[in-house]
Amino acid sequence: MGFFRRGFWQKLVIYLTVVLQFGLLVWLLVVWFTDNLNGPAAFVFLFVSILLNFLFGIMIVLGDSESSYKISWLFIVGMLPILGPLLYVLFAHKYRTKKQKKYFHDYFSIVSKAERNEDVDLLAKERSFSGYRVARYLEEATDAVLYKKSELSYFPFGEDMFPKMLEDLKKAKHYIFIEYFIITPGKMWDEILSILKEKVKEGVDVRVIWDDVGNIASTPVLYDKELEKFGIKARVYGKIRPFIDVRYSQRDHRKIMVVDGYIAYTGGVNLADEYINIKNRFGVWKDNAIRVEGEAVYGYTLLFLATWNTNFDPKNVIDYDYYRPITYLPKEDKYLKDDTLVLPYGDVPYADHPAGEGAYLSLINNASSYVYIMTPYLIPTEKVISSLVMAALSGIDVRIITPGIPDKKTVYQLTRSYYGVLLKAGVKIYEFKEGFIHAKTFLSDDMVSTVGTINLDYRSLYLHSENGTLLIGEGIAKEIKNDFQKTFLRSEEITYETYLKWRKRKKFLWGILRLIAPFL
Repeated sequence: MGFFRRGFWQKLVIYLTVVLQFGLLVWLLVVWFTDNLNGPAAFVFLFVSILLNFLFGIMIVLGDSESSYKISWLFIVGMLPILGPLLYVLFAHKYRTKKQKKYFHDYFSIVSKAERNEDVDLLAKERSFSGYRVARYLEEATDAVLYKKSELSYFPFGEDMFPKMLEDLKKAKHYIFIEYFIITPGKMWDEILSILKEKVKEGVDVRVIWDDVGNIASTPVLYDKELEKFGIKARVYGKIRPFIDVRYSQRDHRKIMVVDGYIAYTGGVNLADEYINIKNRFGVWKDNAIRVEGEAVYGYTLLFLATWNTNFDPKNVIDYDYYRPITYLPKEDKYLKDDTLVLPYGDVPYADHPAGEGAYLSLINNASSYVYIMTPYLIPTEKVISSLVMAALSGIDVRIITPGIPDKKTVYQLTRSYYGVLLKAGVKIYEFKEGFIHAKTFLSDDMVSTVGTINLDYRSLYLHSENGTLLIGEGIAKEIKNDFQKTFLRSEEITYETYLKWRKRKKFLWGILRLIAPFL
């Protein structure tokens, strides 16, 4: 029944709490004005509200969130004495339970199975010191590994990638791993699913993971059970369990496909029709993806296995040698011709160091000539704003491309509210006139780049499971730069004067949106 679609119960909890809070407030006002105020009852209500505010205020202040987000949550909890604390638990609190501590330990015990190669690290240092600094950070923060023997293909749009993805899936002989935030039945997914069904019949190990919240409105209820009938091992990440698990902010936002351990796809593209522009939602959908072939694919395989084992099959003993690329590489020596160094990395909510934000900061802070950025949302943390401003004031050419047609109007206005401080410092900002930017890509100095799933907003940087790829090499950087240059031509540069005109009309709205930014 549509009324009981997934997501109904979690919304019901929030709605009932809102009704309870405002019901209590209305009751308090009614009895006050009718001179029937029950002193003890009113006292209890006020005491409970103040106590909740005080306790959650301490929790927020002592947390490790950015100060701007602490201010937002203090405002929300203060204004909504009953609902505010509940919303904080639902969407922001990152405490580690005993179960989550074990998850954290088990996750890193898997992703750390790849061995670092000091010779490759030295090669990175010789080729690009700035790239080496980013790689070093990611190696230490995420147990990631820098690889040499790999070939890269860059796709500036999802529809450029899709035919090659289908071709690779059809060649699979051993296993196919798929982990995506969104999987929506339609032309794109149906074509993929048709191949997966055939591969299962051939004895290929096919595993699929998607996020429950990411697919509330698009994927049928019990779709995992439907896929299981075909022999596909399907799992739903973070299944919504009302009244049992109240936190819904920590989502699996990754996009990873691995074929036989030596071919991988990743980037911003989900498995839904709008991502390959056969369904028009917000004009042209500008996204990107990369295809990796060779040794670096082991990094993506470990990321997938870490998600699979820690969430769905913790007792399974992994035969890591079975999944190494060398096991199935057709011709290992063919990858020596590509000079790109590749570092696949993941980010999880419970990590001591937010890898996505750290990688972006390191790339910006170590740039010597320019930094180009594509992002669907520009809701940067104070650290990111500070780094971008400092880079621009230091003479670095900093350019950012955001959507011209938004997928979320409130987020669009919040994004624009941050233009002022950046434009004033000399950052150039462009809006893609033809549609929506969904790519999450950084490029610096014709050598260092990142392509992945990590948006410039609080949820992506701190709360989600994400993945990215650090690329150090002139060849792939040239392709990405060419994509940037073409996109600049299809975009409108925003001036500081234009921003000031917007601010006159939107200043109050922007202020409110800044306060509720944690939800956007």
